[in-house]
Amino acid sequence: MIMIAETEKTKKIECDVLVVGAGPAGSVAALYSSIQGLNTVLIERNNKIGAHTNTRIDSSPDFGLTEIVKEIELKTENLVYKSKWHSPSGSSFTLHSKIGEYYFKRGSAPDSFEYSTVYNSMKYGCEFISDANLKSVNKDKKDKRCINEVVVSQGPHEIMIKPKIIIDATGVNSPFHRFLHIPKRDYKKGVIFGMNGKDFVSSDTSEIYFDAELLKGGYFYMVTAKNGFSSAAVVLDSSKMRKPAEKYFYEYLRRNTEVAEKIKSVDGSFYGGANLLKLPEHLYQNVLFAGDAAGLIDPQMGYGMLPAIASGYYAGKYSVEAIKEGDYEALKKYEREVKKRFNKRMSYVFRRIFESLDNKDLDMLIKMANEVGDRTDVDNLIIRPSIPGLFHALSVFFENLPRSGRLLAKGFKGII
Repeated sequence: MIMIAETEKTKKIECDVLVVGAGPAGSVAALYSSIQGLNTVLIERNNKIGAHTNTRIDSSPDFGLTEIVKEIELKTENLVYKSKWHSPSGSSFTLHSKIGEYYFKRGSAPDSFEYSTVYNSMKYGCEFISDANLKSVNKDKKDKRCINEVVVSQGPHEIMIKPKIIIDATGVNSPFHRFLHIPKRDYKKGVIFGMNGKDFVSSDTSEIYFDAELLKGGYFYMVTAKNGFSSAAVVLDSSKMRKPAEKYFYEYLRRNTEVAEKIKSVDGSFYGGANLLKLPEHLYQNVLFAGDAAGLIDPQMGYGMLPAIASGYYAGKYSVEAIKEGDYEALKKYEREVKKRFNKRMSYVFRRIFESLDNKDLDMLIKMANEVGDRTDVDNLIIRPSIPGLFHALSVFFENLPRSGRLLAKGFKGII
C-alpha cells in the first residue's frame, strides 16, 4: 500500500526532478526518471492515486507506444488489431490494422494504470507525496521564468521543495499556466459518460458507433479487456450538448436495442471531461508541460493516453539527459519532440470535417470503406498508399457519385 510521506512541521526537500500530478503523464515521467537514478519527487493533490478519474477502460492507438510500454514495463489491459465501425443505419466496416490499439484501466483501483506506475516508480526510489496542495512558487531572481522553489501543504504541514527541473502534469487547469503567465487558447471541451461491466463485446475488437443526429461531433464505443472487464460510453462535444451526458447515453441505447442488449452485466458508471487547449510552447525554462497540461489531447477522437504516456516519457528522458550531462539546453529537445510527434493541424482539420457530416454522409463513408476493402487492403492504403490501392479508392469514389462528391466538398470546406 502506498503511504503518505512523513512530514515534519516544515520539511525541506531538494531533488533533481519534481513531477506534479500522478496521472498517466506524471506517473510515467516519475517512473522513467527514477529508473534512470534521478532523485525524483512526485506530488499529488488527492489523497489517493487515480482519484482524479473514475474507473474505466481508455484506449489509444499504438503510434510508438509499444517501445515505451516494453522499456519501462507499463501495465496494459489489451492490445487489439481489429476495430468495427458502425454507421447510423446499422451497416458496419471492420478494419484489420497493423497498428494496434492499447487498452488501459484507469482509476484508483490497485490494478489501475496510474496506481501500478506510481508504485513501480517508488520501487526505484521515487518519493511520493499525496494530499499535497500547491500553495506557491518562487522564481529565480535572475530569470523570472525559472522556478526554483515549490511550496505545498500536506494537512497541517508545509513542504518546501527545491527542484532542478519541474514536470507539470496537473491537467488542463494547471496552476503553472498562471504562475508563468502562459497564454493558452481553449478550443473546446470533450465529455464522456459510460458504464463498466463484463464481456460487453469480444476482447479482440473495439466497437465504434456513429449517429450525427443524436451524437453530433461525438460517438459511442465499447471495449473489453482480456480479463473481460468492459466499458461502454458516449464521447461528446460539450458545445453541442443540450442535456446531461448520461441522457445521451441512455437515449442512444433506447434507439439501438441491439447495442443495449450487449450491456448486461453492469458494475457502475463513470463520467469525465477534458478541455482541448493550445499552448504556444511546452517548455518554459526549467518547467516541462506534459499530458493534458500541455494541451496534447487528440482533437479528432479525444485520445488522451497516447499523448500522456509519450509526453511523460520524453519529459523524463530529456530531464535525465539534462541532469546527467549538466546541460539544460537538452530540455529544448523535449519541445522539438512534442511538436514533431503531436502536430495536431490535420487532426483539427479532420475534426471540422467530422463535425460537418450528417447520417447520410456517415452511411456513405461506411459503404465506400467496405467497397474499397473488397478490392484492396484498406490498412495498407492508409499507412502506405500504393498506385493500385489509390486506383481502387478512386474507382469507388466515381462509382458513388454524386453523393461521394458531396463528401469531397465537405472535406475541402473543412481544410479551408
